[in-house]
Amino acid sequence: MLSVGDLKMLRQARNVGSNVSAAQLMRQLGAPTDEAIVEFAVEQMSHSDRNVRVLALRVLKHYRGDRALQGLLAGLRDEKRRVCAAAIQACPNYLEREAVAERLEEIVRDTAVKRKLRRRALSMLAGNEGRLHGDLTRAAAAALRRLMAEREYRFAILFGLASLEAAPRTKSLLQAFSASTEETERRMAQRALRGERVIHIDRCAADQEMHQRIMRTCDIAHGRMYYWLPRADNVFWPETCQLAHSK
Repeated sequence: MLSVGDLKMLRQARNVGSNVSAAQLMRQLGAPTDEAIVEFAVEQMSHSDRNVRVLALRVLKHYRGDRALQGLLAGLRDEKRRVCAAAIQACPNYLEREAVAERLEEIVRDTAVKRKLRRRALSMLAGNEGRLHGDLTRAAAAALRRLMAEREYRFAILFGLASLEAAPRTKSLLQAFSASTEETERRMAQRALRGERVIHIDRCAADQEMHQRIMRTCDIAHGRMYYWLPRADNVFWPETCQLAHSK
């Protein structure tokens, strides 16, 4: 029988990122199956302590099945802001699910929800916050296309798309923006379609030489921290320039 303390240990093992450490922990816990872990975590989504619900979501984020999905959706509907925020952060493995994309869309549109949560939900759909590498899912792309019909969301969506890999669904949405009557939208989309990518300057914080080179030679995309980089230029896009929290 698993306990809340076991969930804490499982989460810590995941954070360390060591397969050996995780394997040792699983043996220590009696080698519970993934199904048992998911079932226990989902059951905790009805716990009265919001911190336990947050913990459960941080474990569920590593799974994909239907039962885990039930726990995630409970988190996305939780009235406690901290729990909902944890559920949004747990979404990357579930973005192919229509129910998740649609719930994120509802959060984006809900004016009763704190603005910060609404931004996080939109970033999860359209940006690279916590995203797995690859194209937008079909469900996420459909939600974004619906949101694009409303002016207040368009810049955030476009800015997020410009930070993603140039994959087919991303390109399709960028092409829609490239036909915009708004010059700023049109230029940004066309620039992304030509092969440039928006990144935060801190993406290269570990490489000061690259950090300075970007600031000297690359165009600012927005504010003081976002720059345009060629997508395929290895000189400007080395493996060392990866945000630790982007995975």
